[in-house]
Amino acid sequence: MIVAEPPVRIVKVGGSLLDWPLLKNRLQEWLAAQPAVGSVLIAGGGDLTDSIRRAQAIHPFDDEAAHWMCVQALSVTARLLATLLPDPRLTNSLAELSASLRSGGSTVVFDPATFLQHDEPHEPGAVLPHDWTATTDSIAARLAAVTKTSELVLLKSADPPPAVSLAELASAGYVDRHFPLAAAGLPRICLVNLRGESYPEVTLAR
Repeated sequence: MIVAEPPVRIVKVGGSLLDWPLLKNRLQEWLAAQPAVGSVLIAGGGDLTDSIRRAQAIHPFDDEAAHWMCVQALSVTARLLATLLPDPRLTNSLAELSASLRSGGSTVVFDPATFLQHDEPHEPGAVLPHDWTATTDSIAARLAAVTKTSELVLLKSADPPPAVSLAELASAGYVDRHFPLAAAGLPRICLVNLRGESYPEVTLAR
């Protein structure tokens, strides 16, 4: 396990934002407005993972296969996300991520494929299921739990519901169904509508 020191935030950039022309400017603006601690960005799958879901409905294959196809898609969207930052730092290694976190104040894009294949199944806590109940919401939460980071931020395309339980967030469809388990015990979760004026947010502090 890697412990994030000094404190950092894990930031999931929703796949629904990837085709938004204003994403580059709004993401950089939001990051610049945050307290000066390190940020680890994980990109959602967006249309790439949606296409895998549609293909599975047409040409049936099991959820295990779909899961690993989606994981590989996240490597692509991570590289796309890195192009939107002025000084892109991209890594798929927990060791490199740890070194970046220790440096403090940096922004890193994390490709989670290697972590999910080789590290995550062996870490303490609830292992991620290999089906559609877990999306990058839960992947980001799992990384936050494994690295013991101080905050998880979900950047979305819609206003968050009022501050409610994790289970109610999942029932409302704002996060995936596994998220309440993956995020259990995280000290601070922030839900942000990046498309909204002044970035409407709801913070769940534990």
